[in-house]
Amino acid sequence: MAVPFKVILKSIILFVWKQFQKIISFLTSLLIFIAMTVVILYVLKIKPYVVTTGSMEPAIPVYSVCFVNENIPLEGIEIGEVISFRIGDNILVTHRITDIQDDEYFTKGDANNTEDASSVTKENYIGKTILVFPKVGIILIYLHSKRGKIVAVTLIILLLILSFLPKKEQ
Repeated sequence: MAVPFKVILKSIILFVWKQFQKIISFLTSLLIFIAMTVVILYVLKIKPYVVTTGSMEPAIPVYSVCFVNENIPLEGIEIGEVISFRIGDNILVTHRITDIQDDEYFTKGDANNTEDASSVTKENYIGKTILVFPKVGIILIYLHSKRGKIVAVTLIILLLILSFLPKKEQ
C-alpha cells in the first residue's frame, strides 16, 4: 500500500518546521548570551575596542576586537605588555610598552619603526589589553553604522517574534 503524497509532504513540512524552530531557539539563546556577556564585561570595566590601523600587526590585525581591562593600574604594567591609551580627546591607541622611566611609559606599535611621540601617563591610560579576537571588529563597525543598526534591530525583533510562535506537534 502506497503512502499518499499529502502525508509525505506534511511529514516533510513538519520536520523542516521543527528544524527551523531549533535554529531560532539557538540564535535567540546565543543573542541573549552575548548581550549578558557584554553587560557583565562593562560592569567589570572590561571594554571592547576595535583596532582600525595596522600598527600592531601581525600580533593584532586590523579589525581585531581588543578587550581592555580598565581595572589594571598603570603601575602594574610591564615592558612588553599591550595597553590602550588616549592621544588628545578622540584618538584611542593600542600599543606595546617598550620602556618605563619614572611615571612615564613609552610605547610603540609592533609594525612601527619608531616609538610613539608622547609617553603614557595615568591621565591618558585606559587599561591593559587582555584578550584579542582577530577580524571580529568588522561586524562591530557594521553594527555602528545606520544600516547595521536597522539590520540588527530588525533581526532581533524577528527572532523574538519567531521564538514565540506556537510549537507544531503534528
